[in-house]
Amino acid sequence: MINHLLDVEKDANYVITQAMEEAGKKVEAARAKSNAEYKQKVDEIIEDQKNKFDSASKEILESHKKQIEDYQLFLQSKKQNYADFSKLLEKLMFEK
Repeated sequence: MINHLLDVEKDANYVITQAMEEAGKKVEAARAKSNAEYKQKVDEIIEDQKNKFDSASKEILESHKKQIEDYQLFLQSKKQNYADFSKLLEKLMFEK
C-alpha cells in the first residue's frame, strides 16, 4: 500500500513538474509576444514623432529663409545716404 502511495506521489510530482514547465513556456511566449508588440508600438511612435519633427523643422527653416529674403529686399530698397553717414561717423569719432 505504501509503495502504491509513493508511486501516486511520484506521478503527481511528475504531472506538477510538467505543468510548471508548460506554464513557464506559455509565460515566456506571452512575454516575447508582448515585448514584440511593445517594441513595434514604440517604433511607430518614434517614427511618427520623427516625421513631425522633420516637418516642423522644414517649415521653420523655410519661414526663416523667407524672413531673411524679405529683410534683404527691404534693405536693398532703402536709399543709402553716404554723406549723412560720414558726417555721423566724424561727429561720433572726433567730437567730445
